[in-house]
Amino acid sequence: MSDRTPENQDNPSEAPQSDAINPGRRKLAGAALGAGAVFTLASRPVWANQCTISGMASGNLSAPKVTCDGCTPGYWMQCQHLDSWAATGFSPDDIFNTVFGVTQYINPQNNKPYTLLQVLGLRGGGEGYGDADGGNCQAKPNGNAIGKIGPDPISPNLGFHAVAALLNAAHPNVNYGYTSGEIINLFQANMHNGAALMDSLVMLNERGCPLN
Repeated sequence: MSDRTPENQDNPSEAPQSDAINPGRRKLAGAALGAGAVFTLASRPVWANQCTISGMASGNLSAPKVTCDGCTPGYWMQCQHLDSWAATGFSPDDIFNTVFGVTQYINPQNNKPYTLLQVLGLRGGGEGYGDADGGNCQAKPNGNAIGKIGPDPISPNLGFHAVAALLNAAHPNVNYGYTSGEIINLFQANMHNGAALMDSLVMLNERGCPLN
């Protein structure tokens, strides 16, 4: 269920593993530090907290084992998966700046703000701008609903992964560990440390998608 109201919540953990046998744990801890203290939020059930970054990094033997989910931006921008947006409460046509409470995501070609779907087209390096209207889902029902339309105005691929994080957090069938409100708070507080924030969102968004 979509939660557009930012919440402060805390993070417990998953079964402990030594750094010697699980080097990825150090990577998780580094990601948590890189994205800053917004990832350390107020009290929530242990089973949910295991899917936050600090929960995944710290470990908790008493916590029940859970599967943490995250669908990639590539999932959310495919024509055949646009119906998955409905359960999140967000629409591909929602304005990114309005949802995230920022001002930077404006198309310099027409001075119009980008939609959430269009921000999924802001990927890659600093190439020129393409068609912000996106792909043709009627002609290519199994293709991408948005093409590559230009660079991110803050940091490469930041908005691309932020949109996926928002939708993952809002979808009732994705055990993401954060609410959509927390993802919005996270983005606002850390967007100017874009590379570190993006690295953390990439890790969260690539945990495996439970949706069809």
